[in-house]
Formats: sequence, C-alpha cells, structure tokens
Amino acid sequence: MIAETIIGALVPVGVEGIKQVVARFFGGVRATTIDEQIKLDENEIKRIEALARLDTPIGTPSQWVVDLRASARYVGALAVIAVGIITILTGTDAKVQEIALQAANISFGFLFGSRIVTGWQKK
Repeated sequence: MIAETIIGALVPVGVEGIKQVVARFFGGVRATTIDEQIKLDENEIKRIEALARLDTPIGTPSQWVVDLRASARYVGALAVIAVGIITILTGTDAKVQEIALQAANISFGFLFGSRIVTGWQKK
C-alpha cells in the first residue's frame, strides 16, 4: 500500500520529466523568427496575468482574509495528505485507506510536482 502511494505520487513528476527530456532532445516549441518569439512571450505573459487575476480579490479585504485566501489551497492539500496518513496509522478499512491515499497522492503532486519540474527547467 505504501509503495503504491509513493509510486502514485511520483507519476506526475515522472511524466513532466519525460516531457522535459523529449523537449530537450527534439527542441520543443521554438520560435524561428523574432516575431514568433515575441508572440510566444506575449502568450506566456497573458497566461501569468490570467492566473494573477484569479488570485486577486475584489475590493480591499482585511489582511488576514487575503492571507487565508492565498494559502487555502495549500492548507487544504496538506489537510488531505494528513488524512491519508492518519488512515494508515489508525487502521481504518482498506477501501477507505485506498481512497484517502489516492487523494493524498493528488495533493502531493499539486504541492511538490510543479516545483520539482520548475527546478529542472532552471538548470
């Protein structure tokens, strides 16, 4: 059960690693002209701006609300991982453990998968 959990948590990281290797050997998406490079950069800027707009609150809420809102996904993901671990330690039903560990795998991939891949891309 624990081996399945660890393997399941590492699958998203492995997929991204394979994508990076393929992009490195075959070149990935590259601009052939300056105009194409500008368009690729503009699309990346638009994507980042859209993500920033999703996290921007409307109006001027209290600072604790802003902080809680910014950390809610991470606190939720850590809570899901904690529940997955607790189901192993308390010896609950095997089916409940399986579901809780699958949810923990997804949360682990959310928290750490993109950061690991980002670290690979910077090197």
